[in-house]
Amino acid sequence: MVKILDIYSGVAMNPLSMKNIEKLVGEHVFLFDKSDVLGTFSVKSVTQLERHGMDDLGRSIEHFTIDFQGDGSTHFPDGHYHFKHPKLGEIELYLIHKKEHDYEVMIDSQNTW
Repeated sequence: MVKILDIYSGVAMNPLSMKNIEKLVGEHVFLFDKSDVLGTFSVKSVTQLERHGMDDLGRSIEHFTIDFQGDGSTHFPDGHYHFKHPKLGEIELYLIHKKEHDYEVMIDSQNTW
């Protein structure tokens, strides 16, 4: 998990939190593979999934999907890709091709701070 220290509060922040990703809806992200094949995706939606919230031990669990619309210039099969956005930085995520130019990433994380 990627963590960034907020220099103003001293608290670790997760750029992949649902709250942060929701701010990217409607924006474009770039992705590329190991061969530097580049694509541009639009963030269509962020959907909270069933396990999102607190677990039995009181730990915060984030479980959601990010839906993307590809630009159609290149097809990206299921696999790991680097995503890049000024607000997100650069991070490797597993991408699932749903249909045509629709793609999805599933986030399942536990906050440890």
